[in-house]
Amino acid sequence: MMQVLQQQRVEQPPPVQPQPQLEQGAQPQAQRGNPVFREFCRMNPPTFEGQYEPTKASEWLFSMEDMLEDLDCTPVEKVTFATRYFRGSASNWWHGTKEYMVTNEVEMNWEN
Repeated sequence: MMQVLQQQRVEQPPPVQPQPQLEQGAQPQAQRGNPVFREFCRMNPPTFEGQYEPTKASEWLFSMEDMLEDLDCTPVEKVTFATRYFRGSASNWWHGTKEYMVTNEVEMNWEN
């Protein structure tokens, strides 16, 4: 009996499941970025150019805080998501500040 079962296993290879074809260079959907970040992007967050007008900066900050409050994300993700929308001088400032924080082991969160 065991020989018959073993022979059947050898004779019947497992069925081959067809793999979906991806465009050249494309990655499977499950591997594309953070789903919380995609949700954040769908909220159409505003960019911040680094204007020296306190009103513009406050408006941007309040808008970001409102959006981030609706998401289930970590304190580090809040910073990462918001700073992805820095442009121009704000982006330049952030790169220097981030380097300083990492070098000096300053915790990166929304309050810092």
